[in-house]
Amino acid sequence: MKISIEMLDKSGLVYDWKTLYVGISANLIECSELSVYALKMLECKETMSNDFLVELACNCDDYAKEELLTHMILKLNLEFPNNGDNIWDIELRKLRFSILNYLNISIQDNMKLLKIIEEVYSDFSYPEDMEDFIYYMPSKINTEIISIEENIRRMIESFNSFMNIEKNKLLYC
Repeated sequence: MKISIEMLDKSGLVYDWKTLYVGISANLIECSELSVYALKMLECKETMSNDFLVELACNCDDYAKEELLTHMILKLNLEFPNNGDNIWDIELRKLRFSILNYLNISIQDNMKLLKIIEEVYSDFSYPEDMEDFIYYMPSKINTEIISIEENIRRMIESFNSFMNIEKNKLLYC
């Protein structure tokens, strides 16, 4: 499942080029979304126009992904995260939160939401902190004594709790 700038915007989290770099490197964001972000930055009064932003806004495709990532590092003069370091992990969590938040807003049917959350769980390499609301994972409570509806409600409550905690943690990153 791919993440868009719209999803990042709706998350309420602060994101930047590092977030997009991680997203593209992890194949979670299409290169075309860089054009959307570059246009947004060019429209922003605090951002000084720069040739690279104009280039991104006008011409960005997945075929030039490696070249584009190298140019981002050089042209934007930012310290980029390395896969596995703390900055990388935080940016990856922002991406995961953004897509989960978007799904939570967009999907009203709880069972359908839980099924799509399972896809995100897979896309993000099965993080432990999501296990409580993944339908096929063993529950920490005895689910044999509750109905399917109660179990779905329990998982949704666990998901909502996770989202609140995660947002509070990520707001300050």
